Amino acid sequence: MIVEVKLNDINIHRQSAMDRLKRSMIDFGCSVGLLVAGERVTVLRDSFDDSHGSSIYVVGEATLPHSFLPPADEQWKGNPYFEFESQVQRWLEKLKLQTNVNSLPDDLKNLFGGRIINLLRFGEIRAGGARAWSKVVK
Repeated sequence: MIVEVKLNDINIHRQSAMDRLKRSMIDFGCSVGLLVAGERVTVLRDSFDDSHGSSIYVVGEATLPHSFLPPADEQWKGNPYFEFESQVQRWLEKLKLQTNVNSLPDDLKNLFGGRIINLLRFGEIRAGGARAWSKVVK
């Protein structure tokens, strides 16, 4: 599963983020993508019927209230974009525990279902891209 995180949910930026996520899913041969843009979570799935991305479709969307997000790692304080990415990463890590899954709002619980939760439980959650690069530079 690949996750794309954007601080704001502005339709123009959201579509651009969705396009980037789809390209990443194609490049890595990944069947599930998760876009977190502001308070909106979108799940995408690729049926692999086409290698050019036309088989990637939106499974559904749900609301992610900011109150569900844990605090960001201290090292990202002061940069709202990296703080939000850190919060989303920590939230996904916490979903490995069933008690945290049970506390999700119904729309998120239904959207994630067993498949997404199982990917989170059995996979490794780590940051990529600019934030990971910044950690190396500091």
